[in-house]
Amino acid sequence: MQTPDVIVLVPGFLGFARFGGFYYFADRLVAVLRGLLEEPLGYPVPVVPVTTLPTDNLRNRQTALLPNLAEVCEKLSDVQRLHLIGHSTGGVDAQLLACTKSFDGHAWDKNANAVRKKIKSVVTISAPHYGTGLADSRLARWGENPLRHPTAILPEARTLIDLLLLVPRDLAVTAGFEFAAPNDVLKFMWQIARNRDLIEDLKPERMEAVRARVSSDPEIALTCFVTGTMPRDDPTRPSDPFFRDMYRLTQGSEAVSPVVLECHRFLRTLVQEHPDLVIRSGESNMPAISPTLNDGVVNTVRQIVNPGRREEVGGVVVADHADVLGHYDRQDALIGGRPYNAGLFHSGAGFRDDEFFGLYRRVAEAILRTIPQAGTTAVLDERLPA
Repeated sequence: MQTPDVIVLVPGFLGFARFGGFYYFADRLVAVLRGLLEEPLGYPVPVVPVTTLPTDNLRNRQTALLPNLAEVCEKLSDVQRLHLIGHSTGGVDAQLLACTKSFDGHAWDKNANAVRKKIKSVVTISAPHYGTGLADSRLARWGENPLRHPTAILPEARTLIDLLLLVPRDLAVTAGFEFAAPNDVLKFMWQIARNRDLIEDLKPERMEAVRARVSSDPEIALTCFVTGTMPRDDPTRPSDPFFRDMYRLTQGSEAVSPVVLECHRFLRTLVQEHPDLVIRSGESNMPAISPTLNDGVVNTVRQIVNPGRREEVGGVVVADHADVLGHYDRQDALIGGRPYNAGLFHSGAGFRDDEFFGLYRRVAEAILRTIPQAGTTAVLDERLPA
């Protein structure tokens, strides 16, 4: 296929694009992006999920991502521009490639620059650019070294129980995990725990140090979408116990470093002055922006890179960490009954199709602004469906 533009989807912590029958990025995400981009451009725009090293450290993930991008360019001829969309840690992976120096602070080598010169835009969604409180939690400390901290898991045993209750066998089989029993879920989590380098890298102090030594490449457009939602107690849309547990573990402290405090103040002011940036369901509650607000995995204020740059914030989405991937309770608004697509966290955010399409319309707009053939912003707004 000959195409000048390719969209690359970079997955998060677990590093896989597909696991059995479960797709990290929901299949409709690929379809929506292609439609939103191909209509105004008038030519095919492949949307390609790639894999990274599962739960490995950020340095190795970056090293592995570069040849994957090179392979994409080889298989699709005449690629002029790469557009990276990264979710969670995948957003960190993508943005680090869009920095003037490598993860270690060294100059990029010739092979890396051959790939990087094609990267024209990076979109991050729910990315822990300044780390996450979850990496500092007792659960994470157990994950770092279960044998050294065997008792650290005891206070969070309820979280594991809630997780097991969240994954009934019929849902697991539908998702392609094919767990035979709850014990298999624990085995799966144990594999994650054994590969704990990434947990260490995502600690707030570690990511803040990374941010201090690298800077964004001005030639690569960066757009960050941040997510967050509070647990709900009301009977209309209560949060599942597992989401409550994860929210509590991720919160961290209100006392944060000066740079994260700056992110907090910037984001809070931005929402106040530009309420149109917010994407949320009429069934949701608008949470107050604070250092502890999170999406169940990443603190909201830690999901931007450069506080003060309004143009780098694409939207503030009232949603949990999995909603924005397309893994939400999906149901036709005019048809009752059970949802025909089960979500993962069940946070109570009320994220649905309207919010999903609204989010990826903005993602498409951010990408189209970097493509010369797409025309002016006014033309984009006219061509793109509401």
